[in-house]
Amino acid sequence: MVRELAERFAGSRRRWLIVTAVTLAIALATSLPQVDHLLAERSERAALVAQLANAEKMAAKLPEYEGRLQEETQRLGQLRLRQVDEQSVTDLRSWLVNAARQAGCQVRRIDLANPASRPWLVDDHPLENPSKQQAQEKGVSPFVLQTRAVTFSVTGSAPEVFALLKAIDSDARLMHTQSLDLRPTGRDASDLQLDLGLQYFALVRQKSAA
Repeated sequence: MVRELAERFAGSRRRWLIVTAVTLAIALATSLPQVDHLLAERSERAALVAQLANAEKMAAKLPEYEGRLQEETQRLGQLRLRQVDEQSVTDLRSWLVNAARQAGCQVRRIDLANPASRPWLVDDHPLENPSKQQAQEKGVSPFVLQTRAVTFSVTGSAPEVFALLKAIDSDARLMHTQSLDLRPTGRDASDLQLDLGLQYFALVRQKSAA
């Protein structure tokens, strides 16, 4: 039977079509997996090339990022020197007393209260008192704002009092003048009493975010 089929095939006018079809079928069966593998390799190579290009762009911007980081670090260091936290309260008291004495004033009273604390929001301001809704809208940072009230009362002549006010105004600490009361202590108004209400600020990282 096999011999008969072979003779028929050999004598057939369409044997070249059969040979071609069989050849194509064998070729497809053996080459399709290789084509799929080649396409997969090309796709993976294209992805790696794209990743390499992105990495090169990031590497090119690295000096710029490092410069910005250094600038922000310097700014943060300067702000830390200007804030009044628990470690710098004693220095602040000494500075205020010495500034009054150097100006020629007599210190009547100085009181540094315990700080009031609240969460520091994103894009916040130390003089604002945000509501819970504003806190939810802006978002809370990992820091707490500490506001320390200082009551400072001195007496002296007008030039001496004004010299003290100039010294306090020129001080680099983060400070806000909450109240200022200036009045004469006698009938001739040669001596004045200055009562100041000051606020000093500090940003402290929350313990939970440390």
